[in-house]
Amino acid sequence: MLLAQLKQEAVELSPAEQSELMAFLASIQIAEDDELRSELTSKIDEKNPESWVSLDDLQKRWAN
Repeated sequence: MLLAQLKQEAVELSPAEQSELMAFLASIQIAEDDELRSELTSKIDEKNPESWVSLDDLQKRWAN
């Protein structure tokens, strides 16, 4: 299947299915990229609440 076909199929998915697909693709990248996995682990392990992002703020960032 060509990339263009995959993209068209993704457009036709429901929002929930698109979110599931994005999570799946992100999990593949994280599993295969040691540097990315290390960076994400560092961010997840951050103890300083001032560095945290609220879910509302994150959703606003994604909306832009």
